[in-house]
Amino acid sequence: MGLKGVLVAFEGIDGSGLTTHSKLLVERLRREGFKAGYTKEPTWGPVGRLIRELLLEQSVDHEVMALLYAADRLWHLRVRSCLGMGVLEALGEGFVVVVDRYKYSSMAYQSLGTDVGWIGEVNRGAPEADIIVYIDIPVSLALERIAARRLTFYYETYERLTRIKENFKKILENAEERGVKVVRIRGTDEEGKPRAVEEVHEEIYRQAIDRIKSLKA
Repeated sequence: MGLKGVLVAFEGIDGSGLTTHSKLLVERLRREGFKAGYTKEPTWGPVGRLIRELLLEQSVDHEVMALLYAADRLWHLRVRSCLGMGVLEALGEGFVVVVDRYKYSSMAYQSLGTDVGWIGEVNRGAPEADIIVYIDIPVSLALERIAARRLTFYYETYERLTRIKENFKKILENAEERGVKVVRIRGTDEEGKPRAVEEVHEEIYRQAIDRIKSLKA
């Protein structure tokens, strides 16, 4: 199936503002006349719900989690997303699909306990994103935001998030080598204070829109 759409993946450690900014980008694209839609991983499908339950445990098996995420991702791609159809179908219909986490998160998170190359292999059915938007924030700020929630998940500790952030650096460099456009966005200013949501959104839009337009041309 020829994919006429554009796949934009938002990535970053927990608390980075991925949901906020992926939704803002979709809203902006729709106002400008693009056929755009938001979706999220893990999904609320049968495997995604199991993942969410397991993330509440005190420990996880990283290989099991990697396989579950890969299965949930295929379900997301082939069966159903938040757009009411699989992501691949939406791309085939020309949507700009903005996904709140994708396979790059699996590589960064589950490689805490298993080989990143193997994670990539079990995700071979998931196409590369056209654009990765990576929002970079300090782990200390991530933990402040996480603390404001009622639930804390397995990966949300200082040590784990620090390692995950380090993993993302190499994963994004490798993606760029494969031809993926990576948009790196600082979520804080030079003093380490959170940047305004509007300011971050404008930077994301400016850096992504030309690539989106060129792929839709």
